[in-house]
Amino acid sequence: MSDDKSANQSGKGESGGGLTSIMNVVPSVYYDLIARICPGMAFWIALSFKYPILPGVEQQDVPSAITGALLIMLVILSYVSGIVFSGFAVLWDLLSIAVLTCTRNMTELLGLNSRQPLPFTRKWKIVSKNIDQVAKANEGAGKVLVKAMAEVTLCQNLLTGFVALAVLELSYKTPNFIPIPQYKTLYFCIAVALVTSMLFRQAMFLGRVKDLHELYVEH
Repeated sequence: MSDDKSANQSGKGESGGGLTSIMNVVPSVYYDLIARICPGMAFWIALSFKYPILPGVEQQDVPSAITGALLIMLVILSYVSGIVFSGFAVLWDLLSIAVLTCTRNMTELLGLNSRQPLPFTRKWKIVSKNIDQVAKANEGAGKVLVKAMAEVTLCQNLLTGFVALAVLELSYKTPNFIPIPQYKTLYFCIAVALVTSMLFRQAMFLGRVKDLHELYVEH
C-alpha cells in the first residue's frame, strides 16, 4: 500500500511538474507572439503591398498561395523583425515617460514620483526592479505584468513599423502603395492612433506595476 501511495504521489508530482513547466512557458510564448510576431507580420504584409514584385522576380514565379514552408518563414521573419523593432522601444519609452509625467498627479499615479529628480534610465531601473520583486512575490501577478508588458511592446513595435513604412514610401515612391502626399490625413490619423494607444498601454502598465508592488511587496 505504501508503495502504491508513493507511486501515486510521484505520478501526481510529475504531472503537476509538467503542468507547471507548461504554464511557465506560456507567458514567454505569449510575449513573443503578441509583442514580436504580430507587429513583424503586420509590417511584412504591408510591405508586400508596397513591393508586390521584387526586381528580377517574374510574376509567374510568385506563389499564388501561402504554403506551410512559406508560413513558417514568414513567422520566423516576423519574429526577427519584432526583435529589431524592440531595439527602438527605448525611444518610445522615453517619449512616454516625458508625456505621462507632465503633471504631478500622473507621476504619483504611475509610481514614478521621487524626492529628487531622477534621469530616465534610473526611473526605468526602479520599474524593472519592482517588476522582478512582484514576480518573485507572486507568480500569477508576474504573469499579469508580462501580458501588460507585451501589449506595450506591441504598440511600440507597430509604431516603429509604421515609421519604417512611411520612410520607405518617402524614399521609394511606387503606385502600389498609399502615397503620403495624397493621404496625409490618413497617415496622421494612424500615427495619432498608434501614439495614443502606446501612451494608454504604457500608463496602464506602469500603474499596474505600482499597484501590484504595493499589494504583494510593500504590504
